[in-house]
Amino acid sequence: MMMGSSILSVFICLLCIAPKHINGEPMQLVAGHVLYRHGDRTPVTTFPLDPVKPSEWPNGFGQLTKAGIEQQHRLGAYLRHRYGMLLNATYIPSEIVVRSTDVDRTLMSAQSNVVGLYPVENITTDNVPIQPVPIHTVSIDLDFLLGQNDCPRYDQIEEEINESEEVKKMNKYYEPFFQKLEQWTGLTNITIYNAWDVADTIFVEHIYNKTPAWADDSVRKNLSDINDLAFHYLFASNDSQRIRGGPLVQDVWLNMNNSVHGKSFRKVKMYSAHDTSVSPVLAFLGINYPHQPQYASAVFIDLYQQGSSYFVRVEYLNVTDSNMPYPYVLDGCPTADCPFDTFTDIYKVRFPSTPDVECARKKPPMPPMPGGDNPTMVIILIVAIVSLVIIIAVIFLCVQLRKTDHDAPLIGPNRSLQVL
Repeated sequence: MMMGSSILSVFICLLCIAPKHINGEPMQLVAGHVLYRHGDRTPVTTFPLDPVKPSEWPNGFGQLTKAGIEQQHRLGAYLRHRYGMLLNATYIPSEIVVRSTDVDRTLMSAQSNVVGLYPVENITTDNVPIQPVPIHTVSIDLDFLLGQNDCPRYDQIEEEINESEEVKKMNKYYEPFFQKLEQWTGLTNITIYNAWDVADTIFVEHIYNKTPAWADDSVRKNLSDINDLAFHYLFASNDSQRIRGGPLVQDVWLNMNNSVHGKSFRKVKMYSAHDTSVSPVLAFLGINYPHQPQYASAVFIDLYQQGSSYFVRVEYLNVTDSNMPYPYVLDGCPTADCPFDTFTDIYKVRFPSTPDVECARKKPPMPPMPGGDNPTMVIILIVAIVSLVIIIAVIFLCVQLRKTDHDAPLIGPNRSLQVL
């Protein structure tokens, strides 16, 4: 039975990567782009009353686990099937570039992934059983591409969302649950946007059978729902989508555009990042349903060619250890195979500017003028202000003239003013 399932899985996988057809003509894959979340990890934080001590987690908080390494290795093997027609069996620098955030778990995920992508071959004279592939990164506070940089405007957006009526309603709805959560965790002032720390910790503890007694199925369901809503609301605005999702889609588009116009391009670009990197890219593309991307989930933005025409296909592998990505028909595109020019028209106008421009904190709007909604009142107010300025100017002029007369030299009838 297991052998039958394995054969079926391989068959389905081959169907996913087989050449697609439009009007009976095959479409050839030209360039592949994949953004994935890291694999299974330890919790990134804890809470005051957590019975699980930090020392119980191997290598500490936020580290990739053995399970996470294996998940990424299997994803890499799937990518070998998916992009095998583009990539050589061994690493060629001009074919592929791998980018990661500067975080242990994403760097290790990228390394584990490329081991699956490039199966072990003895390529050195010393028979070293490894295919070295460079993993590129930048300091996390400067990583605008993968949505991790310091960004005051994005922080401001988070504040605005937290103060929105929708989120206030959700906080009100979950208030009784948050009160219980505060008692269980020892935290205070829990809202949708800090409950996800608890949700993440409990999620990982449940995987490893370390869950506190109070975190039963009902509590975990509530925490999961809250987490999903937080991701949805956080990337529902055009500004948050552009700032956090736009840079990567722009980077992908530039590579595709180079290919379409016969310029130098990479056949495959890979990005190893986080759930907070995957969600805004999906949202930027118009795919923003309430959910948290799972471990080793992946977004594919691939370029196909048919004759002289080019098409973009977006797929989402939203289940860990699945080989069945789900294709999306993007808003404004006729089918899942979106003409490149149409894709460009839809998204290029939304691409972000430079980090210094996008991340500059916006000044609060000026308070409305009295009678701002009444044109007549506005005119009267302007006339009054102008009149006041004229009156002040006239008074000032009169004072100056009187001062000049008072300070003039005295000349008697029999004296003349001599210039020395």
